[in-house]
Amino acid sequence: MTVNTLAEITNLNFAYTIEQLSLTELIKQLPEDRQRFYMFGTPIYNNLGDLAISEAQKRFFAESFPEIAYIEITEPQTEQAIEELLPLLRSDDMIGYVGGGNIGNLDITHEIVRRKVFSTFVNNKTISFPQSVYFEETEEGQAELRKSQEAYNKNSNLTLVARDTQTLSYFQNHFKADAILTTDMVLLLQEKLSGTKRDGVLFIMREDAEKVTSDKLIEQLTANLKSIGDKVEATDTVLSYKAYDVKSKNNPSLDIVRISERHWLLSLKLEQIKAKEVVVTDRLHGMIFSAITQTPCLVFDNNYGKASAFYYDWLQDLDYIQYTTEKDPKKLAAKGNDLKKYEHSDTLDFSHSFDVLIDLIKK
Repeated sequence: MTVNTLAEITNLNFAYTIEQLSLTELIKQLPEDRQRFYMFGTPIYNNLGDLAISEAQKRFFAESFPEIAYIEITEPQTEQAIEELLPLLRSDDMIGYVGGGNIGNLDITHEIVRRKVFSTFVNNKTISFPQSVYFEETEEGQAELRKSQEAYNKNSNLTLVARDTQTLSYFQNHFKADAILTTDMVLLLQEKLSGTKRDGVLFIMREDAEKVTSDKLIEQLTANLKSIGDKVEATDTVLSYKAYDVKSKNNPSLDIVRISERHWLLSLKLEQIKAKEVVVTDRLHGMIFSAITQTPCLVFDNNYGKASAFYYDWLQDLDYIQYTTEKDPKKLAAKGNDLKKYEHSDTLDFSHSFDVLIDLIKK
């Protein structure tokens, strides 16, 4: 039986991602007259930033390319998917790899899989969706960079999409592939304000290898905010009740994130954010979630400048989003208090940022 509508293809894709049918069986049910885009690397782990990117990519194709059959392939399915897809791939089919912030050696398990995809589908248009890059300036980091260069450079049909100018420059200087610039896909998910009364300060701080803001500073800032009457809460964009992408942290009782759950899980977090007067974060998507909910936000950087690079490229014109290098907790508390005064009415239209990506897909 051939499926044709977006809903039918989405349901078929969901069945595939939970291994209710094979990729071969899915492809056999796709209409012959529709072009196909296979998006590899879809996350099923608990990072809401990465999950939001996949949700935004899906919306991007639904709105900009409703005529294309868009198929998501989860990261654990990669090896089997490659084996099944190679003999069935048509010349006009396109290959994609999910956007995010994990090109580099900090999340090497993701990079290994990405190399495999790029070096395999060398005869088809291949697009790495908007990413940040970071290979450490260490012997290990540079060795991994050389492995990625070898894999990426095998594919003359590959285009790397950067989500900040820092990454764009790196791509242009280190890889043969074409490189273009767009913003992060999640900025497509602009939220409508619900009129919810805002109250308190929400911390969204990372606890991983990219963290550079000290616990002591956060403790002092929290105490200063409470001393001036603020209600302070802490959360994260990593869901503790879902499976991690790092095997060492995984508990067998923690379930994966199914692609059908992404929208609901993301909505819960966005509702939490837009109920707050101010967000304090060192997470890129903590800042982006604040921007799309028009929530005032004080931003610290991560260890390689990912947050600040994105802020200066895309968000510095929003007066309620402010990047800081301040280390004095009293001055930081005052900055947070000042942010409450903004009307949060300014928004930016990022849709034209994706014109270059739309043109690339249309070629």
